[in-house]
Amino acid sequence: MKISKILLPVDGSSYSDNAVDYAIYLAGLSGAHITAVCCYEWVGGLPEINDSVVDQLKNKLLLHAESVLEKAAQKLADNDISHETRSVSGAPGTMLSNLAKSKEYDLIVMGSHGHSDISGLFLGSVTHKVLNTIYCPVLVVPESG
Repeated sequence: MKISKILLPVDGSSYSDNAVDYAIYLAGLSGAHITAVCCYEWVGGLPEINDSVVDQLKNKLLLHAESVLEKAAQKLADNDISHETRSVSGAPGTMLSNLAKSKEYDLIVMGSHGHSDISGLFLGSVTHKVLNTIYCPVLVVPESG
């Protein structure tokens, strides 16, 4: 099996940082192109907040996602890895599952947990959702690899 395209979900957690390192290693061996993706989600339903505050909060989420992607992109570039970045608005599990179902990627490399997960679970909720809805191999990377 040839690995030419790797999907790399990132969120800035230590698990995600280790996944970046593994993806760099694998891309270095295979020459694969990496797509780093960071999902951000606005959870509405706060009736007391006016629209301008909501817009500010949404913008902060986007800026955080872009910052996480910039850090990953710098690490990829420093290692001469072909890559691109994508920020995606929506629930991480759903968005990553949709990307994985596109059959555009040969491998997904992701952390076993992330910032949005409940501690104590065997696998994080986003990782679990992706594992249950994809067709390609997934490398799940622990916090200390």
